[in-house]
This record gives sequence, structure tokens and C-alpha cells, in this order.
Amino acid sequence: MLHGRDGEAAALRGLLDGARAGRSGALVLRGEAGIGKTALLEQAVAEAAGMTVVRGSGVEFEA
Repeated sequence: MLHGRDGEAAALRGLLDGARAGRSGALVLRGEAGIGKTALLEQAVAEAAGMTVVRGSGVEFEA
């Protein structure tokens, strides 16, 4: 359980529930370093037991 992240955790849970029901979805999670993005995703992965989880990451790029 992540304190202070109820809204974000609920959104992730909603995506997982939708996937279990056969609906597609996507999430972009971004923010400053150290605000708990990885911890939030690790919680979601734990709740996705039995599902295939695909993770990706990107880097900031300026043209």
C-alpha cells in the first residue's frame, strides 16, 4: 500500500480490471525523479498476478 497515492492506485486497478474483462488500455506515467513512479508500478505488477506485463521506458530527447 502506497500512502497518498490512492487516486493513482485506483486508476491502475481500473486498467487491470478492464484488461481482465477483455478491454484494452494504456497508461503513461511520468513525473520528476523520486516521486514514487517505480513503486506505484511495482504495486500494479504485483496486483496483475497471472497477467502478462510489458514494461517500457524512454529517455528525454531534444532535437
